[in-house]
Parts: sequence; C-alpha cells; structure tokens
Amino acid sequence: MTQPDQTQDENAVPISRTGLLLLGGGAGGLLLTGLLLWWREGDRLFTDGLIAAIVACF
Repeated sequence: MTQPDQTQDENAVPISRTGLLLLGGGAGGLLLTGLLLWWREGDRLFTDGLIAAIVACF
C-alpha cells in the first residue's frame, strides 16, 4: 500500500480567525464610511469629490 503525500498538509498555513475578523472589520468600516459620506454629501460627493480625487492622481 502506498501512503499519500503529507508534505503539502504539513506546510499549509492555517487561516487565522483574527486575520479574517480584521479584514471583515476593515471592509465593514469602509462601507460604513462610504454610507456616511453619501448620507451627508449626497450627489455632490461624486460630482466634486470624485473628480477632484481623479485629478489629484494625475
């Protein structure tokens, strides 16, 4: 009988639950920030702010 190659399992890095929570929290924070900006600024956010940000990149 042959044994399966276990080197792949030994070298695999387990996914950290803390890392996943931090990524989820960061994504949630960005979403909430965008919603707050949309609520306060409305369409002006995308007309003035987005155009200014694009111009600043170039």
